[in-house]
Formats: sequence, C-alpha cells, structure tokens
Amino acid sequence: TLVQYGGGDDMRQGEALLSLPLAASALPPALKGAVAHAVDAALAVAPSAAAAGQFAAEHLPATWQRGDCSWDVALAVVTEPGLGSGWANLYWHGWLFSDPIARDAAGLNAAQRFPLCGLWEPIGGLGVFGVTAGEVRAAGAGGLRAADQHIHKVDAYAGGDREGTIKLYMEQGFDRDSAEAAVLSAELDCDQYHVGSDSARVALQPAVPGGAAAWVACVDLGPADVEASDRVAPRAQLTLLVALSGADDAARWFRRWAPAAGDEAPAATARAELAASLGDAGLSDAVVDRVRSALLAT
Repeated sequence: TLVQYGGGDDMRQGEALLSLPLAASALPPALKGAVAHAVDAALAVAPSAAAAGQFAAEHLPATWQRGDCSWDVALAVVTEPGLGSGWANLYWHGWLFSDPIARDAAGLNAAQRFPLCGLWEPIGGLGVFGVTAGEVRAAGAGGLRAADQHIHKVDAYAGGDREGTIKLYMEQGFDRDSAEAAVLSAELDCDQYHVGSDSARVALQPAVPGGAAAWVACVDLGPADVEASDRVAPRAQLTLLVALSGADDAARWFRRWAPAAGDEAPAATARAELAASLGDAGLSDAVVDRVRSALLAT
C-alpha cells in the first residue's frame, strides 16, 4: 500500500480501493528478468551499503537462489496518502509479516525485515524520489534498494509494570479509577501492531489527470543471521500499482465498482469484468492499456 510516514504517530495511509491477484503471465517476462538481475546487483553492493550504516550486514544474505524464488503478481488501486505532498512510502507489511503473526501473535512483540524494493515503468505522476542517487530513503528506480519494514506491539506499561504505570497517571492528576481505565485502554491495544518506517519512498503526483501507475517490486530474501535449516525460500511480490487522487472521478468510480457476483466472484471473473468496464473509470489511455493488459493475461 501507499503511506506517508513522518515518524512516531505521524502517518497517513492511502485508501485501498482495489486489490486483486493477477495471473502469473501478467508479469512481463522482461520485467521479471530485470527484477532478478536487480537482486544480484543489490546484493553485490550490500556490503558497502551496510558499511555506510544503511542497514546491518545480518539483514541480508550474501547470496540467493533465483530458481527457488516464488513470484506473486497483483493489481492494487490506492489513493495518495497526503494531498499535494509529492511523495509516499511503499509498504508491504501485511505480505511480509502475516505468516509470523499467524504463527505466534502472542509471542511476537516485534519483527523487522529489509526487503529489496523498487519501481519500474512508471506512468503519470509516479516516479523516482530524490534528486540524487544517494537518497537512502528512496525505493530503487529500475533497480532495488533495501528498505526497513518493521512492526512492533504497543507497550502498555512503557517499559515498566502495571502498578507503576497507574501511579504515573495518578502523579499527573488522575484519580485511581481514571488511571486504571487509561491503562486498561492501552492494554486492549496491545494485540495491535504499529508499523514503520520512512523508507521505500517514491515521488507521487496522482493529481495528474487519469492517474498514475507503475510496477512496484518487493523481494524478501529473509535475514542472514538464521540457521540454514530455518531459512525460507526467497519470494517476490510484483504489484501493478495505480495511484489516484482521493477526490478524483476515477477514485469515486473504483469505490462503486464491484464484480457482479460480489466478493465471492472468482479472481478470473473479477479480472474479466474489470477489464471490460475499465474504459469508464476516467483513467488515462496509457493507464487503461497497462491495467487491461495485465487483467486479461491468462
């Protein structure tokens, strides 16, 4: 998805208007090859990037097995997270962390990955963030860069214990009942995760008539500091991302659109219906052609 993260609680998230799996053949073979080559290039420069403090060496393996990589392909339509800001962060937290959360939500307090992220073939207002190649917050452009993607649970006691936290509230003027209520409210939030950080930035000006689009890639190689028996196979998520202004006619069209069979429609049926009606969405011809071609791939 697209967010705009400024640190701490300063986060704005774009509205997810559509998420639809695509057939594997929707990914152009040349693009798949380019992403694989970009992984090789990113790993070749990883030692120098780690030495420069961009991430720790144990966050990326030294090599990868291209033939073992799984490739997922999807279409995502989302609004810009901050009007007129000119940039956004690419986030893949749900894809990266859904499995470990499902396995051990109670015991998983925090997790961090440094997947390789980048964008290809931008149309309209999506593009490269930053004016110099040294902008470490930027996603790769026609290449891949490691990006901090992490989650952590809320600590209801801020590093202390329950009774100590209640006392701190009372020292700030709360009575006992109000202090206990405040702590209870924080405790109820403790099964939720906060996400970060300010990484994988792209330039974004979706107010351009007809929207903006690009292929965006996230390659998860897993951390290097695990036993060989615990390592997972590499995986890649390639998403055809369409970004719109939330006030645009196209955004309103996608809010209304749904397959005739509703949410239970098979993905192939939904793709065919969307491809047939896409000309009414108010997207530019270039974006329509790109999206329709991906939808009709079998």
